[in-house]
Amino acid sequence: MGRICFAVAFFFAYLFEVSAFWFYINRSDSIYFVYAAFLVHVLSALSFFITKPRPRSLPGVGYYYPRAIALFTFFMPGIGLLGMSLTLLFAKMLMNSHGLAEEYKEKAFEGSGIEVDLPTDINSFLYEELDVHPIADILAGDDIGMKRGAVNLLRRIGSYEAVSLLRKSLSDENAEVRFYAHTALTRLEEDYAQSLEKAEFRADKYGSAQSHAELGAVHRNYAQSGLPEQNIQEHSMDLSCENWKKASDIEPDNDDYRMRLAEIYIESRKFSEAVEIYNKTKVKPELELESRLGICRAFFEMGNFIALCDEVKRMQVEPNLDSSDPYKKVLYDFWVKEEAF
Repeated sequence: MGRICFAVAFFFAYLFEVSAFWFYINRSDSIYFVYAAFLVHVLSALSFFITKPRPRSLPGVGYYYPRAIALFTFFMPGIGLLGMSLTLLFAKMLMNSHGLAEEYKEKAFEGSGIEVDLPTDINSFLYEELDVHPIADILAGDDIGMKRGAVNLLRRIGSYEAVSLLRKSLSDENAEVRFYAHTALTRLEEDYAQSLEKAEFRADKYGSAQSHAELGAVHRNYAQSGLPEQNIQEHSMDLSCENWKKASDIEPDNDDYRMRLAEIYIESRKFSEAVEIYNKTKVKPELELESRLGICRAFFEMGNFIALCDEVKRMQVEPNLDSSDPYKKVLYDFWVKEEAF
């Protein structure tokens, strides 16, 4: 709207200025044409005050340009309006719009990396999930103030369970709680959109394994947040697999990227790809326990219990493996026990 008002101001200014010129060159017909030419010339300058855009509607030019153009138009008839028009036109064409805001945005995107937060510690994972259960009791109550605080806390937690409770709060009987829940979900979407934009910027600019791993992690976290619909969730998981695959291809010797890729494959129900990776990584002693656990998980989730039973039997006849992660050790001991089947 600001640009439209600015264009209208120029239109009337040129219309009045051309009319003033016509009156002036025909001044011999009547003495009043001189007064008419001066009056119309004044109206040409005033056009930028009558139809000028508000400062907020056109930042940077909405305040200064109308006043400057009006002064030049009034004190320099004809040439003033034409000169300011050309100045504005060439400034728009030649000046680079990469200003301070864009530079700050780029620097922010180039800043600290995005945390790749696949859960590795079962205790921290359980604590995060259990945090929302007391909040569920508050949301089931009648205290509006506490429910409003609970909604804000759920937004900061941002887990799948938190998003589920926020969605349930959209049907709360209190309009204020529904409003806060809707605002919290909208802000979560905006946070993920900003994180995706930042990660995509880094991946496009650097093309490094780390940048693709970060982008894959953000896609995975968004897919499992409970915010997107089913088809968008599947698409996000596919993009996560694609970027983790790029990271693994760029650094083929990085075992962490390969293990993360296999993890994402299982979460995306691409079990054969995950098993293929685990079969390659299990030859390394430091990765054997985790790889065999991944194979067992893949067979279990795909419902291939015959292959799972065969894998467990192979694990039982091999030397007992150990791990620094107590959770993985417990899982391994569970599978190798004869009572498991």
